Amino acid sequence: MKKRLIFSILAATLLQTVIFAKSIEIKQKDVTEINKYAQSASPIDIDDQIENQIQKYAQKHDFEFGVDTKRGKYFIYDIESVALKPTDPDFVKSLSVAYEKAFFNAQEEFVMDIFGRTVNAKKISLFANNSTDAKEFASDKIDNRGVMAKIGRIFDKTLSLTEKSLDNALVKLGVNPSNIEKLSRKEKNTLFKNKFIAQTMKEAFGSVAGFIPIKTFVGKDTRGQYAVGVIAMRSDKTSQVAKDISRQRYTNIQGRGRSIKDMVPSDKKELLNEFGLRLVFDATGKPALISYAQWGFNAKGLGSYMKNQAKKNAKSMAQDMADSFISDFVNGNLQVSSQSEHGEIIKRVLEREGGADGMVTDRTIKTILDKINKNAKLKSSMELAGISTVRKWSTTNKFGLYVAGVVRKWTFSGLNEAKSVQEGRRITTGEKREKKRSYSNSINGSAEYNTVNDF
Repeated sequence: MKKRLIFSILAATLLQTVIFAKSIEIKQKDVTEINKYAQSASPIDIDDQIENQIQKYAQKHDFEFGVDTKRGKYFIYDIESVALKPTDPDFVKSLSVAYEKAFFNAQEEFVMDIFGRTVNAKKISLFANNSTDAKEFASDKIDNRGVMAKIGRIFDKTLSLTEKSLDNALVKLGVNPSNIEKLSRKEKNTLFKNKFIAQTMKEAFGSVAGFIPIKTFVGKDTRGQYAVGVIAMRSDKTSQVAKDISRQRYTNIQGRGRSIKDMVPSDKKELLNEFGLRLVFDATGKPALISYAQWGFNAKGLGSYMKNQAKKNAKSMAQDMADSFISDFVNGNLQVSSQSEHGEIIKRVLEREGGADGMVTDRTIKTILDKINKNAKLKSSMELAGISTVRKWSTTNKFGLYVAGVVRKWTFSGLNEAKSVQEGRRITTGEKREKKRSYSNSINGSAEYNTVNDF
C-alpha cells in the first residue's frame, strides 16, 4: 500500500512538472523581449556607438586607418566625451571644446606615429623569506640572556614610559588622541614581495600642416551623455596646399568644385552639426578652406543690451577659434611627450604594534600600477590675408541654450584681393571670377564636402 501511494505521488509530481514546462514554453518573441531588456539595462556607451559609425564610414568609403598604402594617405580618428550635459548653461562651450580636444588628440597621435621616438624599460624583482625565523621581528632577535637582554628590556620599558608621558602631554596640548595612536611605534616584517614595473617614455616634434578633418560625428545616449568623434586625414596634396597657402603662392592643385556659398548650410539648425575645418574646391577649381566654429553664451537674466553684448563676444570667440583652425592647417607644429607606468606589486607583510606583546597582523597587499602623464603643445602662425567671413549666426539649440557661430573661409581669390589692396595692384593667378529635455540615442554627422579621393 505504501509503495503504491509513493508511486502515485511521484507520478502526480511528474505530470505537474510536464504541464508546467509546457505552460512556460519559450518562444522567439520572448527571447527578443529579453534581449531588448538586456540592451536597455546595459546601454552601449555613446563613444562606442560613435566608433561603430566611424568604422562604417571607413568601410563605406573603402579606406583603412593609419597608413593607407592603397591611397597613399594617412587616416586617423579620435573620440572625446563632452564634460557637461545639456542641463548645464555652459554645455555649448563644452561641446566645442570636446571637438577641439578630439581633433588635437588625433594630431598628437599622428605626430607620434610619424615623428615619435619611444624608450621602454621593464623591471621585475622577487623577494621571499621562508626562513625558520622569518616571522620573528627585529626586537625579538635580541639575545634573551646576559647583559644585552637586560639592556633591551630596560630600553623597551623606558621607551614605553616615555611614550606614555609624551602622549599625555600632547593630549593636554589639545592633540587628538586618535592622531597620537597613528604615531605609535610599529614593526614590519616583509615575508614576500613580487614587483613588476613597465615604463614607457615617448616624445615627438613634427608638423601637422595639411592635417585636415574630413568628417565629424556628434552623438548622445539615453543618459544625456554627449561625445564628439573626428576622422582626419593627411596626404601629399593636402600638405602641398598648406605649403602653397603659407607661402602665399599659386598652387597647381586643381579640382572640380562649386561655390562656397552653396556648400555652407543656410539652416542654422544644420550649422549646429558643423565643427572645424573643411578643405574643398571652390567655383574657380582652386583649393579653399571653410572653417566652422561656435561658442555659447548664457543670456538668462540679461537685459537686451547685455544679451546683445554677450552674443557679440561669443561670435568674437568663435571667429578666433575658426581662424586658429586655418592657421594650424597651414603651418602647425606640435610637440608631445608622454610617460606611462604600469605593473603590479604583490607583497605579504607581518605588522606588530606595541612591542612583543602587541597584536600581529598578517596582510597580503596587491597593488596595480596605472599612471599616465602627457603634455602636448601646438603652435602655428600665418598671415590673415585671404581669410574672410562667410556668415555669422546665432540660434538656440533644442535644449534652449544660446549658440553663436562664425563661418570663415580662405581662398586664393581672397588672397589676390588682399594683395591687390596691400600693394595697390592686382596679382595675376590665372583664376576665374567666383560666381523639451528628454534624451534618445542619436548621432549627427557633418555635411559631405568632398570624397576621400579629392585630396
